[in-house]
This record gives sequence, structure tokens and C-alpha cells, in this order.
Amino acid sequence: MKKLIFLGIVVLFIACPPTAKNSALIYIQQGDYDAAKEQILAGLEQAPNDYEYYVLLTKVEIGLANWLAASDAFMRGVAVDSAKTVNWLLNDKQNVAVYWQALYNAAITLMAEKKYEDALTNLFYCEVFDPSNVSEYILEGGIYSELGEKEKANAAYAKALDIDPENPEAYFLVGKAVFEKGLYDSSLVNFNDAEKYFVKKYDRIARVIFQNLPEVDKDLAQEIVILWSKNEKEELDELVKVRLGFDGGLAAQRRTIEQFYKTTDGLARVYYYKGMALYNLKDDTLALQNLLRGIELNPDDVDALYYAGEITLKYKNYEESINYFRKITEIQEDDTYAWFYLGVNYSQKKEYQKAVDIYENKVLALDPENLDAMTNLAYVYREMGNNKKALEWLTKAEKLQKEQ
Repeated sequence: MKKLIFLGIVVLFIACPPTAKNSALIYIQQGDYDAAKEQILAGLEQAPNDYEYYVLLTKVEIGLANWLAASDAFMRGVAVDSAKTVNWLLNDKQNVAVYWQALYNAAITLMAEKKYEDALTNLFYCEVFDPSNVSEYILEGGIYSELGEKEKANAAYAKALDIDPENPEAYFLVGKAVFEKGLYDSSLVNFNDAEKYFVKKYDRIARVIFQNLPEVDKDLAQEIVILWSKNEKEELDELVKVRLGFDGGLAAQRRTIEQFYKTTDGLARVYYYKGMALYNLKDDTLALQNLLRGIELNPDDVDALYYAGEITLKYKNYEESINYFRKITEIQEDDTYAWFYLGVNYSQKKEYQKAVDIYENKVLALDPENLDAMTNLAYVYREMGNNKKALEWLTKAEKLQKEQ
């Protein structure tokens, strides 16, 4: 977080500010934000319509890293006098980026709380403070997507691409919006652009991360992504020091590692959605190629593992399919579908006892009314020559079907 710079702030109030305001300014200069806040609140009791108090309160809440409170103070100032409040902050040129960040952080929090209109209001003022920052338009597009306003979402992404024609996240989000409309061919155009620029960004950051090694180590890259996603900071610090060769450890490389994780995650998402677009276009071969690229970057992507398992099962590559579904059950022990398809794989391999164990002890333990598992058990027991058990499961399935 960029620190606020308050040098020379007093000269902005040439006409002898009231005592509370003057005291607040002194405390702000000293970095004593709690004391400054007390003075401001006291001043507001006497002058509740003084926009300058709200401006100062905005500064104080930023100093305390209270983004929502800072946003609230700013909005209250805007309600008193929008032009003067905004211009006051814009004239504090050394801190404009800090005000932008506070409102942007507040917008992220408000979006997470599903307070979309409030988030959009914050982003409106973000655009006033810095109209060229791509992040605000991408977040705006995300909010409109959540609201189901696809045209406004696409307009926001288009603004981002006007500013930064090589922004992979914007291309991805446009592609995702088109994908969700079922326009899979059109989505691929945007996903391909997203891939191109994500790869460019990934290669640049990877060269920095692996500068002390002969080349980019894919296994090590996976480990970095997994450790970061699980917030295993001690293990990651050791990895950065020992295996990447940076003496300062994670503390010195934190921003670069975070960028690497975000870029890797973004590229993995692109490959997943490319795979799914091709899957819906019935091109299983290319779909699988893209899904596997995504898994290579993010080996814990359950959705990509699922469809990779389904396609390889269709191709009768049973061992490969088993590996994908088994990986899902290691990540999510209660994933009924993954267990079910493990049973299907073993049935197809004629390893019937393994199939029975999975259907009875995993699938039906998780979902006692799973008709498909019961029907498959009847088939497997018949193939094993146990007609009694086959009839038992078939009867159970028929009875349950009638009850439903």
C-alpha cells in the first residue's frame, strides 16, 4: 500500500481552520490517525455539513487501512458537496493514487458482499481519479456480469482493451461472457487472444522467478502455485530460498510470486474454457489437449480433471481416466461423480471387484439413492456370475425408481 504523503497539507487551509480541524491536520502529519479521527468527529458534531471534515476523515480511514470506512467518509463528503470534495482530493496530487486504491479496495469488498450498486459507485469515482487504470473496468465488467447485464459488462471490458490492447484478463472475460451465451466458436477467438497475452506475461515473469536455474522447472512451478493457493507461506519461503536461490526468501520475492500465481491461474482458466468450448463443439481431441495444458499449470483444477477423465474414458484410455478421477477424490473425498466414474472405469477394465467396492462403499455411501450406481452394480454382479446379487440390486433400483 502506497503511503499517504501529507507534506505541506496545512497550506490548503489558508483561512485559519477551526481548532478541531487544525488539530486533526497536525495529528495526520504526525501519523496519529486515531487522535486525528477524534478531532474530526468532534468537529463534525459542530459542523456536520463541512465537506473538509469528510475529506480529512477519508484520509484518516485510509491511514488506518479501513477501506469501507474511507469510502463511506468520502461518499458523505460527496453528498455535502461533490465538486468540492472530489476537487480537494484531486488537488492533493501526491496522494491521488492512494485515494484510487482505497475506493478500489472498497469496491472489491462490496462486490464480495453483493452490494453491487455501492461497488459501482466506488468504481465511478475510481475512474474520476484515474481513468486509465484497466483494473477498475475489469472489476466493473465483473459486477455487471454478476447482475446479468452482459452488454454493460462487455462495454466495460471493451474500455479495458482500448486502454490496454494486450490485457489477457479482459480478453478472457469477454470470451467467458460469449461462452455463457453458447457462442462457442466466437468465444474461442477471445480465448485465443487471452492465451497469447497470458503466455507472453507468464514467460516474462517465469524468467524472473527461475533466473537462478537453467530453465523453467514445470514441477517446481506447480509446487509454487499449490503452496501459494494453500497459503503455505513457511514452505514457500523455504522453496524460494533453497530451490529458487533467492536469499531474501518470500519476503523479498512476494510480489513477483503473487504475480506468477495470478498469471498461472489466469492462463489455466483460459485453457479450461478453451477446452470446454471445444468440448461443446464436439472436438474432444483438441478439448483434451487444452484441458491437459490447464492441469499442467493447475493440477488441482477439479473441473478440468473431471472433463479430462470423461474424455479419456470415452477414448477407452482407462488408466489415464482413473488417474484423473482418483486425483479428484484426493482433493474432494466426497465427490460422488468422481467415485462413480472410477467405478465405470474399473467395470470397463473388467476389474469387477474394484468396481463393486467403489459403487457400494463410496458412491452409495455418499448417495444411497444413486440409481446409476445400483444399475451398474446389477450389471457388474451379472458379469461376475453372481445372479442373486445382480437381481438384488436391480430390484432395489426398480423399487426406488417407482417411489420417485
